Amino acid sequence: MRRTPCATWALRPLLAGIVLLPLSLTAQAAGYRFGTQSAAAEGTANANAAEAADASTLFANPSGILRLPKGWSFSGVLDYVDADVRFTDQGSTIALPGSGLQPRAIAAVGDVTYAAKPVVVPHSYLSYRVSDDLAYGVGVFVPWGTKLKYDDKWGGRYNIQSVELQSLNINPNVAWKAAPGVSLSAGFSFEYMDGKLRRAVPYGSVYASGLLTAARQAAAGGAPGLAVQLQQQAAQVFGDPQYDGSIVIKGSDWGVGLNFSALWELSADTRIGVAYRSPIQHKLRGSADWTQPSTLPANVLAAVTASPYNGTSALDHNDSGASLTVRTPESLAFHGFHQLTPTIAIMGEFAWTHEARLKQLRIDFKSTTADSVTAEHWKDSTRLSLGAQWKATDRLLLRTGVTKDRSPVPSATRSPALPDSERTWFALGANWAFSPQTSMDLSIGHVKLKDAAMNATDDGDGEHVCNCTFATARGNYNTKANIFGVQLNHNF
Repeated sequence: MRRTPCATWALRPLLAGIVLLPLSLTAQAAGYRFGTQSAAAEGTANANAAEAADASTLFANPSGILRLPKGWSFSGVLDYVDADVRFTDQGSTIALPGSGLQPRAIAAVGDVTYAAKPVVVPHSYLSYRVSDDLAYGVGVFVPWGTKLKYDDKWGGRYNIQSVELQSLNINPNVAWKAAPGVSLSAGFSFEYMDGKLRRAVPYGSVYASGLLTAARQAAAGGAPGLAVQLQQQAAQVFGDPQYDGSIVIKGSDWGVGLNFSALWELSADTRIGVAYRSPIQHKLRGSADWTQPSTLPANVLAAVTASPYNGTSALDHNDSGASLTVRTPESLAFHGFHQLTPTIAIMGEFAWTHEARLKQLRIDFKSTTADSVTAEHWKDSTRLSLGAQWKATDRLLLRTGVTKDRSPVPSATRSPALPDSERTWFALGANWAFSPQTSMDLSIGHVKLKDAAMNATDDGDGEHVCNCTFATARGNYNTKANIFGVQLNHNF
């Protein structure tokens, strides 16, 4: 595998970003999960997995479809997520190790950037209960996703400028009664991902490196005056945004996974459950599209786009294919439901997600340019949700809940692609029954993330050779989100 020396070239496109970004769109779920697949669940802050009151139980615990009426049951969900992701710069810089040039500021201290806009996401579920002992169902939902767009000149532009990730999971399940009061289920997940990422490329670093090499040659050749001029010119072009280019990377893939669940009815008023979703292996394949600025001298442009890579100066920044292998984390959730009185019920869930496998992401360019390495070093995440509901009238059910979510992202490797941190989710919800067959759920939630400091240097995770920008995005994130859900349920 051929790599570019760290001290020479400063360019690392983050294809990794297209799969690691729950940030704005998923400010309500740790890691890169999209945490809203059911408005009924959202009304309890996702504590109601063991309730199994409508077809959206296919996401949280598919065994619950055996609690639904015989025949067909449908739930259609629409979520509106309004996230506020605010970054305050505290001294972002770019460096060129080994050059003798001092790091340059690439943003003003105190600059504020807003990265998120509202998004609307749909989900749907359909089940068919054949008998008391057998039921089938399929869920179509969004498990991962994000949409972020930073200002073009913000301090982390060499890490990321914009990213959009879309995913779709088609999840058929079968549920059966294994014993009186015990339901089991199994299913397959057919998952599609596609994403697009854009970031700035500091070709001023390449230009300055070439000038400094020429200065050393001039000094060795007995032309100290020319050497000084070249050094001064290098100092002028280094960090100058007029020499910025860009790279756009696209990728997509289908993957397959499994899920299993169980629901045990201890009594007419109490039940407990467990649900497992397996990891899904993806290899996102797509393209890398480089754009160089027109301000580059012809000889610098020729060195940048020279192919094949010559190991010292040519970068091979020509358009090519690109791929990234990523494994989504498995999860295990335990949940319970208890009907305290004829009108009041309490519920809860504890979920564990195995995110600690994610140490690095490595992108392979289908050209001679060097691989890209992104440091992650995640840890496992946990979520605790508690909820309650009150049947206020024969038709109206009111819900509430709270969630504490532990982020898998260590503060040391927090990046602009994933400014994640611990979060708290408060939720309210209601279900209105139009008839015995038809009802509607409404939910509103507020998610607040703990303020998160970031000091992210693009250095290839410290590897001796890398394809790096050596830019440091330094600042603080303040993130919150409001989530509105609506869901229509119908039995027929």
